[in-house]
Amino acid sequence: MISVFDFQNYRKFLMAWIDSQNERGTSGRLASAMNMSPSMMSLILKGEKNLSQEQATELVEYLGLNDIETDYFFVILEVDKSGSHKLTQRLLRKKETILKQASKISTRINKDLELSDEQKSIYYSTWLYTGVRNLSACSGNQDIHKMAEHLKIPFEIIQPIVEFLVENKICNLEKGQLSNGPQNTHLGNDSPYVNQQHRNWRVKGFEQMELRRETDLFYTCPMSLSQEAYEHVRKILPNVIQQILKIVGPSSSEKVACLNFDFFEW
Repeated sequence: MISVFDFQNYRKFLMAWIDSQNERGTSGRLASAMNMSPSMMSLILKGEKNLSQEQATELVEYLGLNDIETDYFFVILEVDKSGSHKLTQRLLRKKETILKQASKISTRINKDLELSDEQKSIYYSTWLYTGVRNLSACSGNQDIHKMAEHLKIPFEIIQPIVEFLVENKICNLEKGQLSNGPQNTHLGNDSPYVNQQHRNWRVKGFEQMELRRETDLFYTCPMSLSQEAYEHVRKILPNVIQQILKIVGPSSSEKVACLNFDFFEW
């Protein structure tokens, strides 16, 4: 798993990414994406030439980097090209700022729907709102009555939840079939509703833990470790979450699941 945030030098990132593909011709395809010859690509990787802004723009698009990853890549590119101590120090400060932002999960996740405070107070009041929304993406459970049976709750309870999701364009309803809307939502750790959202799904996790199913995974590990190890693990986890979402995003919706991540000092 290669993350641009793990590198201080853009060439080392590119070489690591090429190696991670484990395919012949990867470097050539990368060069082609940037409209350059393989020989020029070789010179860049050797440190004899530098990427231009235009070439870097084509590169980050080819690699599928998101906005904050792109910002970081351009900063370490400019650090490498800088010929001024003052400029280098300014760029390094900017790099550290981006790294701090990157440690927040909210900067790694795309979201295009911002609910009002009133809507959030309802939507995050119980796990059922996000639960029904995710279940609506699974074709076998889009009938509202079947959804109530799957969740083992009365239809009278699920009906106002469905009405809320449809009214606020979070889901679509047609002929009794509920489908997931195109919008993504996410709560940052500064939101007054984030504790309730975490609590809702952790309580649900405790309930599912009682079933002791082989297909589920629950793991708790209190530990003692060095400050360096703590910082390293803290840095890895957002990358892991981002990689999981990249796998989940394009996959077909066949079942619903919940991933809970906790890592904290105590």
